[in-house]
Amino acid sequence: MRAPHTSGRTGLTLAAALSVIAGAHAQNAGATPPCSTDWRRVPTVDPGESSNLLIDVAFAGSGAGVAVGYGSTGGAARTPSAQGWDGTGFVGLSLPNTSSLGTFATLEGAGNAGEDLWIVGYVRTGYPTDQMPLVARRHAGGWDRVATPELRPQNTHPFAARGGFAHDVHGVSEDDLWVVGTAAGYGDASATSVGLALHFDGSSWTDVPVPIAGNRTNALNAVSASAPDNVWAVGYWRDIAGAYRALIVRWDGSSWSRVANPGETGGDGDAQAVLALAPDNVWVSGRFNNGASSLIHWNGSSWESVDSGAPGVFAAFAATSPSDIWASCAINATIYHFDGASWTPAGGPAIPGSTYVLRGWGLATTGPCEVWSVGGWSDGVVQRTLGERLSPPCAADYNADGEPDVLDFLDFIDDFAACDGLGAPCGSVGNADLNGDTTVDILDFLDFFDAFGVGCD
Repeated sequence: MRAPHTSGRTGLTLAAALSVIAGAHAQNAGATPPCSTDWRRVPTVDPGESSNLLIDVAFAGSGAGVAVGYGSTGGAARTPSAQGWDGTGFVGLSLPNTSSLGTFATLEGAGNAGEDLWIVGYVRTGYPTDQMPLVARRHAGGWDRVATPELRPQNTHPFAARGGFAHDVHGVSEDDLWVVGTAAGYGDASATSVGLALHFDGSSWTDVPVPIAGNRTNALNAVSASAPDNVWAVGYWRDIAGAYRALIVRWDGSSWSRVANPGETGGDGDAQAVLALAPDNVWVSGRFNNGASSLIHWNGSSWESVDSGAPGVFAAFAATSPSDIWASCAINATIYHFDGASWTPAGGPAIPGSTYVLRGWGLATTGPCEVWSVGGWSDGVVQRTLGERLSPPCAADYNADGEPDVLDFLDFIDDFAACDGLGAPCGSVGNADLNGDTTVDILDFLDFFDAFGVGCD
């Protein structure tokens, strides 16, 4: 039989409660409850019969989302795949017709710019370009701005056209978008390939020069921006017969400059993912310090190596704030979370029947505890696409039994009453600290009362 529920607060008047709320509101503003690690599978499409993979995912402010990847059947060429979020899962989207631009379209990345979604990749073309970067915007439920932006020509005779590949895209706004990748060299023997940075100003594309670090190979894998004058891109470079090195460059609003980093010495190094939150808050994952580090953080003046606890490189980042960052490690198929102080594992459930899981090849988030992860998994015969979602916990379902009812109300009162006095620090008592401010008080009680009245969708 359940014991009577008493909170020991019978002397608390309405006036006193309102006083407590007013006094605590300022310091509690912005506090968020901890997220669960209960990732749920969401439906995805497998366009191929033998191999399928989702490589990247992005969401726009309106809640529209798109994931890109490929599917293949037998030994046939890979077919590009774009899938849109319909509120419950990812469904196949008809791709724009790119036959006039080239053949064998390949999709490599997805990103958002305000309310718009962009996908990028490349198409095969004839001589002399061979490949051209492909960009397409999803706007108002359809595709527009489908193009292969023209690159600057070679700077020596015969001044031929140059081709390239687009790998990633990130927009500061609808009229301030960056696409990065790899482009052919300038024909002057300075490098076989150079970093590619294409800028969209809302009406046209510009091929913006990027510093050449290696006299053989230069490439940019990923891009992230927090402002028009704080855009970071990462990749790798190599001299002829030399080791690979991590390449990190920054756009300050007028030009790209190379940023020295710990991945430029020793054995092979590279940079694979980047998250720019502010000029003094940038995360980069790759191989640094001769392979000893896989995660570094820029504090505005120098790099520091950070131990995330992951066994290797993060494949992708997503964030809502400096204290709410998500990252994925492909080596152990686990998602990690940074709360402003430390990195901890935050999900990665086993997929029944799988021989391996490719989790978190792309990540996106639209709010605290609202995260999407895409990738793939195999049963040993067919590799299938994988979509997973972490949703904010439903406070009304306090005991997490899947059904908000009177038992949840009674369980919350039990935990709430276990705190000794109004405002006592009781962050370790159950989940009664609903607003995540490490103090269980009347604000948590009112939050639960409101949540219980609304229920769960």
